[in-house]
Amino acid sequence: MADLLLDPAVSFALKDVLRTWEVRDPVDAARDARLLAEVLERRADEAVSWTV
Repeated sequence: MADLLLDPAVSFALKDVLRTWEVRDPVDAARDARLLAEVLERRADEAVSWTV
């Protein structure tokens, strides 16, 4: 994780999450991260989809 926090290509938003979630139970954090990824992927799909 330290390498991500030092990487200038990693967004500030992700770095904030990593710092905040560092103290959380890793199982809970992983579960929440998967759910968050699913929600954001659906949102991204909706944003780029269009109907004919």
